[in-house]
Amino acid sequence: MKRPGTLTFVLLLLIGAAAKAQTYSVPVSYKMVNQADFIKYEPDVIRTVDWLEQTPWTEEPQKRRAATDFLFKWIQDSPTITMELMPALMDLTDRNNKLLAIFMGAYVKYAIGYPDYTKDAANFAAVKALIAKYKAEPTHTKDRDIERLIKLDKDGQLEDWVHTEYQKPAQQ
Repeated sequence: MKRPGTLTFVLLLLIGAAAKAQTYSVPVSYKMVNQADFIKYEPDVIRTVDWLEQTPWTEEPQKRRAATDFLFKWIQDSPTITMELMPALMDLTDRNNKLLAIFMGAYVKYAIGYPDYTKDAANFAAVKALIAKYKAEPTHTKDRDIERLIKLDKDGQLEDWVHTEYQKPAQQ
């Protein structure tokens, strides 16, 4: 007898998720000159990251491109949040380049939410988001590097990997 209630609950969740995805609008005519401008756009950055994480890559490609452009512009010029793109990240996004926006977005989303963040904590949150999107994205290209991280996460070793391996500079 619990089936009708469960079915109703699942349908409501799906409708809610679809409605949330449809309500996102990419900021337009944004102007980021001083620190106050960046702070003003922080809620838009968080909404943008959430939308990028939740929306399949094949849906709304123009909107995705505009959202990614806004996000990258905010990250590039932010006076308060800086991120180092390590060589390991290039290995993780070489087969699925849209994961770069997920990583960078999750990093800044974490940094906005935790102003006293550490690079390790933000990188860990970003790698977890990258893995989650990879697993959820039906059109991803199989990637051994990410598959290895999924196993490390399952074994409880992902945080150690982020702390030691992600931070390594490129080998010469």
